[in-house]
Amino acid sequence: MAKRIIESVDQDPAPMRMVLGSQALAVTISTLKARVADFEKQTDLAASTDFSSGE
Repeated sequence: MAKRIIESVDQDPAPMRMVLGSQALAVTISTLKARVADFEKQTDLAASTDFSSGE
């Protein structure tokens, strides 16, 4: 694991975040998909608060 962390420094671009382990990656992706879905449900609400200089 440490070897992979050290190797990541040489990647271009280097990862800002690393998830180590296939199970951890699967859980992380699942969690992020759920968060994105929740944000997408808020599209109308978010748009309703847009600032318009004409109002």
